[in-house]
Amino acid sequence: MAANIPAQDLAQDLSGLHQRAVALETHAEAKAQAYQRATWIRFVGVFFPIPFIVVLLRLEMAAWTYYVWGALILVGGAVLYVIDTAASTRVDEAVEAAATARKAFEEAARGGVTPP
Repeated sequence: MAANIPAQDLAQDLSGLHQRAVALETHAEAKAQAYQRATWIRFVGVFFPIPFIVVLLRLEMAAWTYYVWGALILVGGAVLYVIDTAASTRVDEAVEAAATARKAFEEAARGGVTPP
């Protein structure tokens, strides 16, 4: 079937595959960097303020409030886990799409057509 398609059309298709692969790789890299940046911000936002407040107010708090603060840390950690897992999944999907596009381009390039 590929023999019926003119060489110029094949070269354009190959060029389009290459552009798509490069665009998806750039997008995946940007998503990975944004994920890494946001993960640290979320981590500090959940695990720093509550212990800091407890340390500052330790002499002023009633004993039962330690249970409340502990529960807040656990809930915050669970929420962070859910958010981080969703973000990680989006990054993994972007990386997978880039790898698939790159593989499609390389397979098409091995078919004998070189990009213009």
